[in-house]
Amino acid sequence: MSTRWKARREAGSPWLMRAYARTCLKIGPRASRVLLGPICAYFCLVRGPERRASRQFLQRALGRKATARDVWRHFWTFSQVILDRVFMLGAEGRGISMTAEQPEVLHQALDLGSGCLLLGAHLGSFEASRSIKRARPEVPLRLVQDRQVNPAATAFLEALNPEVAGQVLDIGARPGAGLALLAALQNGSLVAMLADRPRGEERTVTVDFLGHPARFPVAPHEVAMVTGAPVVLFWGLHVGAGRYRVVFEQLPTPPRVARGERERVVRESAQRFAARLEHHARAAPYNWFNFYDFWADAT
Repeated sequence: MSTRWKARREAGSPWLMRAYARTCLKIGPRASRVLLGPICAYFCLVRGPERRASRQFLQRALGRKATARDVWRHFWTFSQVILDRVFMLGAEGRGISMTAEQPEVLHQALDLGSGCLLLGAHLGSFEASRSIKRARPEVPLRLVQDRQVNPAATAFLEALNPEVAGQVLDIGARPGAGLALLAALQNGSLVAMLADRPRGEERTVTVDFLGHPARFPVAPHEVAMVTGAPVVLFWGLHVGAGRYRVVFEQLPTPPRVARGERERVVRESAQRFAARLEHHARAAPYNWFNFYDFWADAT
């Protein structure tokens, strides 16, 4: 699996990031978006590989040639979502509006009391999943994350809301993180994780995505198969300044099968996930935040 996305350095210096975020919290969401324009323009100009990846994805999602305006809109949407994270974590969601669609899918899964696996992607804002904690405060929430990816940004965002650090299950450095993940599900927790971008040498399965073969991680589907936990898909789609459309969908839990059948069952589950991701990526293409060649090395 191509790991070029991990090789790219974080954009911007940590101290500038902190200064900008603190300024935003003081002046509020509306004024912060005015400051965001020049910053977004700068990174759109200097991040050539990301521009090329944006154009590649948009052409496949839009079904036409992507223009410079499309690429700018892509970067601008990403910038707004990053800014909104500051207010979600550091200002209790000030200026952020979320509309939930099919929340009963999630509530029915949680009501079973057997834990729930919440799968999302780098499409829109996965931070919006934290809103679930306010709706169901009695359910423990664990966010599966690799802190080694964008460590400076992660550390600062966690500093804005120390409670966040306690919810994170770090799979990048913590020994036995996989066992902790399984234990959390078995204890009735809501475990949220991203299921579209493989890490390093993580095992993958090749499925169709936007008409081309792409590799997706197998771990989320294996965890569901082993635990039998209900699986709910989560899409926190940015639809305007500070506004999100939060969609919940059920994904069938892969059945437990004999060892020789597991690869097939995992591939089928990954393909179902990829199909729903494709649906939402076509409907909201500027919400796609995998700024690297997503299809590289797939066979």
